[in-house]
Amino acid sequence: MGQDIAGVLLAGGRSRRMGGGDKALMTLAGRMLIRHASERLAPQVGALILNANGDPQRFSALGLPVIADETDDFAGPLAGVLAALHWFAQKRQGFSAVASVSADVPFVPVDLVARLAEALRTHGAARVAVAQSRGRRHHVIGLWRMDAAGEIAAALARGERRAEAIVDRLGAVTVPFADVDLGGESVDPFFNVNTPEDLAFAEAVLAGASATTPFVVGVAGWKNSGKTTLVERLVTELARRGYRVSTVKHSHHDISGEAEGTDSARHRRAGAHEVALVSPRRWAVLRGASDLAWQDEAEPPLAAIVARLEPPDIVIVEGMKRAPIPKIEVRRSGQGPGVPLADGDPQVFAVAADCAVAGGNVPAFSLDDVAGLAAALLAKAGLPGRRGNS
Repeated sequence: MGQDIAGVLLAGGRSRRMGGGDKALMTLAGRMLIRHASERLAPQVGALILNANGDPQRFSALGLPVIADETDDFAGPLAGVLAALHWFAQKRQGFSAVASVSADVPFVPVDLVARLAEALRTHGAARVAVAQSRGRRHHVIGLWRMDAAGEIAAALARGERRAEAIVDRLGAVTVPFADVDLGGESVDPFFNVNTPEDLAFAEAVLAGASATTPFVVGVAGWKNSGKTTLVERLVTELARRGYRVSTVKHSHHDISGEAEGTDSARHRRAGAHEVALVSPRRWAVLRGASDLAWQDEAEPPLAAIVARLEPPDIVIVEGMKRAPIPKIEVRRSGQGPGVPLADGDPQVFAVAADCAVAGGNVPAFSLDDVAGLAAALLAKAGLPGRRGNS
């Protein structure tokens, strides 16, 4: 999360191609269309507001401050950007920039703000960084320095409405984004819902993505057994084989943050696409190099945590030794006390150890045999040795 970056969802349009009414309040996959964009943008910014005209109470379910355009002539989306820049400058000072996203874009990239912010850092003269996909620049999906407000206000006062021209005068830097894979469908990350046909397409895409469930597997063991090291090595090996892997790191103690050297940082360096940190009273999903956006709530079920991840092929859970999922048990000489998990848990399908394993009814591997453990994991998942191979 960019603590010094604010965000605004733009819902000030009149939805003519959708037949009028509140497009943002239409239902997509059982939730308001705007909620999809909200849930993707909120973890990336330090504060989020909504730009919409008319009665603000119709958006009360979102729990966001609602601000209207500063004029009543529907001057276009840049009027919403301007209103947001002025609102944060006056009401919530301390932000260096404001990220804007259209409320009808349900597939917003989870690294949007981080990549736009990096572009602004490396292009000091630019007052805005805007997103691009499929060769098209999205002039109001961008990150605006606070001092861009003056130029936008002057242009709108002159009656200018072309966002492209105003963005160019602000010295815009363009940041390209690739398509996202949702349920096997290659989708423009900035696909926006303008028509009933667009809404039907987005519904079908999300239905396909939800039908693609990842294989969830645990790496479990007693204290000091080497769980984190094995997770690291499995993530690296599975990623090398072409699989997208995310991880869940569970702790029985409260987690206050993530620092270099912590288990979650090690997961990310190994190649985990996302890392979910879970403790009894709070949890978070860490994406890319962004800061943590904590959810201060009781530990949710594992299925709910997995559902908040960008769809991976495999989710490796470190800890949660009692979870009803397939597991690799880790054993190490000198580890903490505890009976072997495989003796009482039929979900354990392999044991990884640095010593001889006597008896047992599941295959035992050396802790160093990462290739063998990865093969056993993929066999348990019913997945090929390499993604794309038969």
